[in-house]
This record gives sequence, C-alpha cells and structure tokens, in this order.
Amino acid sequence: MMIDVHGAHVAVPGSLRRPGVAQQRVYDPGRVVEHPGSEVHFPPLANGLDYLLSVVEHLEAGTERVSARDLKYAVLHLAAGAEVLLKARLQLEHWVLVFKDPSKARRSELESGSLSSCTPSEAVQRLQDIAQVVISPKNAAALDKLAKHRNALTHYGLTGPSANARAVESQAAEVLDFLISFLDEELFPRLSDDERDGLEAEMERIRGGLRQIKAFVRKRLQRLKNELAPLAERTTECPACGNWTFVAGEEGRNGARAAICRFCGQDHLSFAAAQIYGWEVLGRNPFDADIPSPEGCPRCGDQCLVSGARTAAASSTPVDFCFRCATVVTGLPPYETCPLCSGAWRRYDPKQRACDNCLHVDYGTF
Repeated sequence: MMIDVHGAHVAVPGSLRRPGVAQQRVYDPGRVVEHPGSEVHFPPLANGLDYLLSVVEHLEAGTERVSARDLKYAVLHLAAGAEVLLKARLQLEHWVLVFKDPSKARRSELESGSLSSCTPSEAVQRLQDIAQVVISPKNAAALDKLAKHRNALTHYGLTGPSANARAVESQAAEVLDFLISFLDEELFPRLSDDERDGLEAEMERIRGGLRQIKAFVRKRLQRLKNELAPLAERTTECPACGNWTFVAGEEGRNGARAAICRFCGQDHLSFAAAQIYGWEVLGRNPFDADIPSPEGCPRCGDQCLVSGARTAAASSTPVDFCFRCATVVTGLPPYETCPLCSGAWRRYDPKQRACDNCLHVDYGTF
C-alpha cells in the first residue's frame, strides 16, 4: 500500500485490490481527457481515436502475453472504435447515412445521440456503394468477425475457439492496421491543419502500439518458421488468426484427424476444419449451391475437400485440398450443374446423371 501526497490510500498496481481503495493510475498530462476531473467531450473522430488508444494500452505488454481481461476490453474497444470511425466517414458523406433508415433521419436525433443507427456491416456496405471507399474483402471480413466477437462479449460472453488469446491479438493487429490506413486516407485529408495537429500525438501512440503488437506476431511466426517449413504442402491460412500456420493431418482429440494452428492453437476435426476454412477464409456461404464447400473427397470418401484452397507451398495458387488426407487432390473432373437441383457437382461416374444428394431423393421417374 502507498500514500499519495494528499494522504489518500492508493493501491499499488499488481497488488490485491481492497474495497474503497483507489487503484493508482498513470496518465498523459498532454491529453486533457486524461486529467482527473476533466469534462466529457468526445466528438466522433476524437472518440474513435480514444478507443484505439485504449486498445493498444490493453495489448501492449512487456512480456509476450497479456491478460484475458486486457484481451476482453481490447476487443470491445476496438469494435467500438472501428464503428465510430466508419460512421464518422459516412457522416462526412452525408449525415443521414448513419441512420438505420436514412429516409427517417432526424437531425435532432443525431445531435442528441438518440438515433437508431446502421450496423457496422451496413456502414461498410454504404461506404463502398455510396462513398466509393475501397475496403478489401479481407478487411471487411475482419471487421465483421470483430463485430461478432463484440456482440458475443456484450450479450452472452466469449468462450471456446473464438476466445483464443493469440488469435485475438493477431486479429486486433489486422484491424488496427486497416483503421490507421483508413484514418490516413479517408478522414485526416478532410481535416484542417490545426485539427490534424491536435490528433497527431494520439496517432503516434497508436502507431507505436501497433508496431509492438505486430512485433509480437512476427517474433512468434519467426520461431515457427523452421517447424512449419517441411509442412508447407499441408499448411493453410488459419480461419481464426489469419496466419499461414493451420496444419492439416494432425492428431487431434481422441486420436482423430484434425487441423491445428501452430500459432494460435485453433483445433478442429477435419470436417469442421474444411467447413470453417470455406466460410471464414474463402468467404463462402454454406448454403450456396454454386460451389459445395466442403465436398466429398474421392480419395478418403469424407466431406473434407475444399476447392479453391491455398497452401503455404504455393499461396497464390488455388487447389483442391482435402483436410483429412492433408494433401492436394489433382485430376478431378470439372464442376457441372445438376439437372435436378441446379447445384454444382462433379461427375466421377460417366453413367451418373445427377448429384449424390439428388440420387438419395425419390423424384419418381428420371
């Protein structure tokens, strides 16, 4: 325990907390909003930057790992910061665009904060369609995944594979990187010189924090480099952390075949790995009949084959990869359209006239 200059008890960081004892805090005297007793004043851009500052403060660590609580608030504040900044740019295009239904927009509701606003995914879509802002599919997917994690934490908690600490750190670095570019390209050019100067200190702290987080990711990937080199032909991009460290053909729970990420530890049995890879990495709708994902593998017979996958051995070349066989499958017939269900299928038997799913349904005479 320590005593401050005014005689008040202040808890030492890292010590057990006691009720009624304030936790000592270090603050930046150059930031008015950090001064004890300062007035609450957070216009959109400053508000978004303050959230991002909180993210890097939670994820910066002198050691390799940060606490679960730090990760929790990093996710919440990163999602909030992303939403605020996306809508700040949308508002620059036109203020009605931040409303859920722009036709019912009321200026008074915007100014009072009582509006029903669009979702983060709707904000991304409007920025692309109306403001002509370029947001890559990869960045849009990262923002969408972040919003889902925030919703999970807000409404019922974050547990299971989605709560993987290393994956969260890696995803945070990816979204932070995008948001810094978004600020530099879409928001700062629209500010006056004085406005930019007033925010530059915050931006430098955010950039510095991002460098530290990325350095952790690079350091761990470097350590894994030699371990992964001989496994390149069965290594794909991890659906959770986004690194090329997702190795198929591993021994999972109860000795079953699985794909395991050597970076974040994500662990899925072969069929689940193929499904999740198709959804998260390739962005496929599981109910879309155009390209079945996954589909049956002609070698092992399991539904673990993903068309269009990429391995670390040739990351720019789409291949047919089986997550159970842990290998590229070549010589497959091209996709055809099933005459019954209009779904995509491969004709392995020249005599077969419809896809396997339809052959198990009684359509009468065919």
